Amino acid sequence: MRREIKILLPIILLVLVLGTTFAIEKTHEIIVTIPEIAELELSEDSIDLGSFLVGNVLQDRIVSSTPLKVSYRCNHMDGWALKVSATAFQNSVDPSITIPVNYLSFGTEPTKIDTRMSESEIVVATGTEPVNTTTEIYYAMELPENAYAGEYNSTVTYSLVTL
Repeated sequence: MRREIKILLPIILLVLVLGTTFAIEKTHEIIVTIPEIAELELSEDSIDLGSFLVGNVLQDRIVSSTPLKVSYRCNHMDGWALKVSATAFQNSVDPSITIPVNYLSFGTEPTKIDTRMSESEIVVATGTEPVNTTTEIYYAMELPENAYAGEYNSTVTYSLVTL
């Protein structure tokens, strides 16, 4: 037994010495800065909804043939909101002749153009996560009652706000 211990003990010591490794570790940090981004683009500067008179038939409602594409990007930590507002329609010959903006509706689907436009801001989309997307906006206008003939225009404003 002593002889076995004399042989076994050096082997165990050799395994412990060779099996033990020494390591030294050092670390460092990598720092990057991602800037706050808020971008907003509109695909069109002007949209002509056309005439309420189509083929000698007076229409009750006219609808945009193609959508406005609103592209926006935001990475604000507290969230964001895409808002829209518009001015009253003004006659191009006599700006004192107006049509209330609530005759204009908008929607994000061509079959659901049912949100009435307002002179105060209306939320189109909102979120708390970073966003980089495009939303299609469709417009429709109801025939105003007792309106003077002529061409009318309204200014529609989109705003991307951080919360």
